[in-house]
Amino acid sequence: MMKTALITGASQGIGAAIAYELNNNKIKVILVSRSKKKLKSIQNNFRYPKNSFIIVKDLRSLSACNAIGKKIKRLNYLINVAGATKGGKFLNLKDNIWDDGFNLKFKAAVRLSRALWPVLKKNKGKVINIGGGAARNPSHTFMIGGAVNSALNNFSKALAMQGRIDKVSVSIIHPGMTLTGRLQKLLETDSKIFKKSVNRLLKERCKADKIKRPTKPDEIAKLVLKLIRNRNSNFKNLSIDGGKVKTLK
Repeated sequence: MMKTALITGASQGIGAAIAYELNNNKIKVILVSRSKKKLKSIQNNFRYPKNSFIIVKDLRSLSACNAIGKKIKRLNYLINVAGATKGGKFLNLKDNIWDDGFNLKFKAAVRLSRALWPVLKKNKGKVINIGGGAARNPSHTFMIGGAVNSALNNFSKALAMQGRIDKVSVSIIHPGMTLTGRLQKLLETDSKIFKKSVNRLLKERCKADKIKRPTKPDEIAKLVLKLIRNRNSNFKNLSIDGGKVKTLK
């Protein structure tokens, strides 16, 4: 029987790359995002479009996450990608911006893991969370992202302990700088703060991190597939950032 994966944040960037990779390898994919138009575009470009369906939900809300839990009756892999925490100056980051970052990335991962845990337990499935390098490398212009990723990292470790009891594998991947539209927006924000061009900032950060280039979304997607295929993937805490950090513990 074909395995099934649910991917949040699947309409663009890392989430879309994961969706393409899994679909190419004949894994049925459930795409979740707020944008029906973007999800349809991804789905229409699949090699096996019939092995997919879309769910349009705003994962910031508890009711949306619970609705997905009730809808999904068969699942092998939950891949939590959704999350676009904002950068900026500390004094400009009001409570609603902090709440938005935690609601979409951290709370959605917690809520979906809880809602889908029974079916994952039944199928001895896997949870793979996509965190970020800021979990270990704080930045004064990316405080929310660092805090959210740190929380997600801690939660993933704790969930993996429960996973050992329930036979559900739990892992987390921490990408470094990744060539997505979100990276472009963060660089544009920092460009205004530091009064430097986006290209200059990117080059400086690659140099500071001692990496040749940012990570590509499809490289993260291939790592997700590797974790799916690895029978001994509990608990994997992996960094994919060009070698800046070897592992996160």
